[in-house]
Amino acid sequence: MKHFLSALAICTLLAGCSPSDQFWKKPDLGPRITSLNDATANPQSVRNLHLYDNQLEIFPSEILQLSNLERLSLRKNTIPSIPEGISSLSKLEWLDLGRCNLAELNPAIGKLEVLAFLYLNDNTLTSLPEAIGNCTRLQYLNLDRNQLSALPDVICQLSSLKWLRLNRNTLTALPADIGRLAPNLRRLYLKGNPIPESEKARIRKALPNCEVIF
Repeated sequence: MKHFLSALAICTLLAGCSPSDQFWKKPDLGPRITSLNDATANPQSVRNLHLYDNQLEIFPSEILQLSNLERLSLRKNTIPSIPEGISSLSKLEWLDLGRCNLAELNPAIGKLEVLAFLYLNDNTLTSLPEAIGNCTRLQYLNLDRNQLSALPDVICQLSSLKWLRLNRNTLTALPADIGRLAPNLRRLYLKGNPIPESEKARIRKALPNCEVIF
């Protein structure tokens, strides 16, 4: 365990690993289940469900019965929306919905009180619900390559946020109170957005301890 923690420290300091990388390596997360049938056979024991590229076309309702689920990956499926019932996954800390053709984000996401890592990259989102401001334990939020032209002001309520990825959207500005994220935010990615130089200067000034990548 000592060597494991040392490796994490080196990874974070030298290689710039994100908080989500560290969660991936949690030694106590349990086995990674890759079959929905296996998961439903013993639902109370499932903590780590990985259904990458399973040709899913809807969010499987069976997942909502996995009350001890901490990590869920549905990356590279075709799931245009998530159900209201996702709020029942009260222990969920990591949710990966990258490359899911997600067109909207259900406000129920705000009821996931311990959610710390959220991947929404490579979808077709044009907006975020106000309820995302309730995810105050979020440390990592990936919104790369969507169709966002603006962020809701409530994004500034995510006081635990360490990494925020917004590459390849259509943003021209960030919320006026973006400086509220300054105490914890360490990385902000904004590559490929048409942000004017004056706004870039404002963002840098508002986040003096954050590495901002335009």
